[in-house]
Amino acid sequence: MNKQCYFFLCAFFVFFAGCTRDFPITKGKISPTYVIEGRISNLRGAYYVRITKAQDLASSYVRDTMGLDYAEGVTGARVIISDDRGTADTLKPADALPSRREYFYRNDKIDSEWMPNEHYEFTTARGYYGTTKITGIPGHTYHLQVYIGNGQFEASAYMPLNAPPVDSAAIGKDMVTDAFMSNGNPVFTWFNEPQDEVNYYLLQAANINGYTYDRTDLLYNTNAAFPYEILDEKTLPPYVNGLEIQAIMADYMYRKSPRYYPIAFQGTSVQVRLFSIDRNTHEYFKTLEKQFLNDGNVYKPAPASAAGNISGGALGLFWAPNISYKLVLR
Repeated sequence: MNKQCYFFLCAFFVFFAGCTRDFPITKGKISPTYVIEGRISNLRGAYYVRITKAQDLASSYVRDTMGLDYAEGVTGARVIISDDRGTADTLKPADALPSRREYFYRNDKIDSEWMPNEHYEFTTARGYYGTTKITGIPGHTYHLQVYIGNGQFEASAYMPLNAPPVDSAAIGKDMVTDAFMSNGNPVFTWFNEPQDEVNYYLLQAANINGYTYDRTDLLYNTNAAFPYEILDEKTLPPYVNGLEIQAIMADYMYRKSPRYYPIAFQGTSVQVRLFSIDRNTHEYFKTLEKQFLNDGNVYKPAPASAAGNISGGALGLFWAPNISYKLVLR
């Protein structure tokens, strides 16, 4: 089972259907010490914030045998996510979070069981902190505060009130071969794209094991593939009719395949996720994707990269997506 690895610094968004509310994305002018990445969504928590040392950027995309990066996690930070309704949640080190349920499709129904150790990459040593009580609700603003020693870092993100529902998703019958020469079936999706609004989207094919949660496993190996397909509404018709989900390969894999097709192997159930994002986040992701294509390092060189929306001199970004999805069960 492939695990979603955050070897790149997540890019993030604030989008409001038909009327965007953009929090500024700034360019860093000093050498940053930390990378802070996190999000909260309308799906179930825990929601994670990860803090790593920026000087170890080269390690953030080097993989061990488990597919995890070598970036040095920052422990002992004080991390708070609050909302505009007065709720404040002081995040706990990831190892202190309770277990969650893992879903699977069996005997023509969705069932679940408790996971004794949630996602093995979300650990305290790797710089992860998780929420315990705050809930993401569309139409609200969320604030991130991080305190590390004498340093203070902040960001805000607005969760879109609406997101286009995914009408349908399907697994194709024709066999395809991915960049790793594995055979399987492509994944397709259908949804309406409002033409009277300026919208940007991310698209993702995921395993159903965490389909109700903000964080879940992807269908494809993120060691060599950018974990989102970036969509531009300028190229989308009023109705997206059977779009095949694809992902960009890093340059060192590009020789084998110019595109990486997320593949549903035999018997695999699929969750298609659609993220609505604003223009700034779209540009941010495109910057990361462009650098990823070159060598897999989304922050090379770091000072020239999109620094995100974290104030106080850190790289990274805090976002609050409204995610719609559809399951294909088999």
